[in-house]
Amino acid sequence: MMHHLFSLTLTALLLLGCRPEDTTPVGRYRTAIKEGLEAPAAPMETVLGIDLGIPAQEFFDRCTALNQQQLITMGGGGGTVVDHVMPNDLNRPALMTFHPIFIGEPRTLQALELSFRYDDWSPWNKRASADTLLPDVAAYFANTLGTELIDLQHPRRKRVFASVDRNRLLTLWREDDSTVKGMITDLSTLTGDPLELLQ
Repeated sequence: MMHHLFSLTLTALLLLGCRPEDTTPVGRYRTAIKEGLEAPAAPMETVLGIDLGIPAQEFFDRCTALNQQQLITMGGGGGTVVDHVMPNDLNRPALMTFHPIFIGEPRTLQALELSFRYDDWSPWNKRASADTLLPDVAAYFANTLGTELIDLQHPRRKRVFASVDRNRLLTLWREDDSTVKGMITDLSTLTGDPLELLQ
């Protein structure tokens, strides 16, 4: 009996040891990042038809056109903070705010910093909390960008959704009770993993 139990335990350990790392959420993320870092740079969509890697002037021209269509308003941060009202895109009306990050000369769009908040958020309205908002925003990007997001645990940010498509990395996380933050980044401009999950 003991010999049989030992054999079963050893077999289970061997099977576990042979399981490929990329079957876990973090393992799948690590594999995707490594492949993304090796992928050739290509224009990749972010939000509202804005692509990573475009010149700064093209970004501002696109925002001017969106403003004229009353799809966005541009505010602080030297005119680079953009608000987009989302009445029907999520499960509840919400506001998306984004801010561009430019690099190089001439300046090109490396990343967008994002934040989301339900319009009816309040400390007592748990249905509008960031815990509910986070998977809602992840579903929005899965639909609009046609991407698969990995739901994983992060040592600092706790629950994180991430996707890698060629050189585009999307990450989303709960910032506080009301707000979900995110980044859409061109991996070809980075030297490593911004979530610091690679080993």
